[in-house]
Amino acid sequence: MPEFIQFIGGPLDGHRQDLSARKQPIPTLLHLEISRNTYRLLANQTLKSDAPTTSRATYELRTVEGVGKYCFVAARKPAQKPTAGR
Repeated sequence: MPEFIQFIGGPLDGHRQDLSARKQPIPTLLHLEISRNTYRLLANQTLKSDAPTTSRATYELRTVEGVGKYCFVAARKPAQKPTAGR
């Protein structure tokens, strides 16, 4: 397993997630709720209870230049649920 994985495109573009302590395989598809707390969490800041979900982002694990990366697939409004296969 790689030590980190990078996000390409979408709201998390450029973020590198540390995987060094992860024991389970990484999922091939991620559906993430995005809010101000998402960015606070990534910056190790205190989370706020008044941070509503602003969108849902879908990322797919792909191999880019021989390295696994999460590539942005779609964004949806918070009320929309992901569709099968996307």
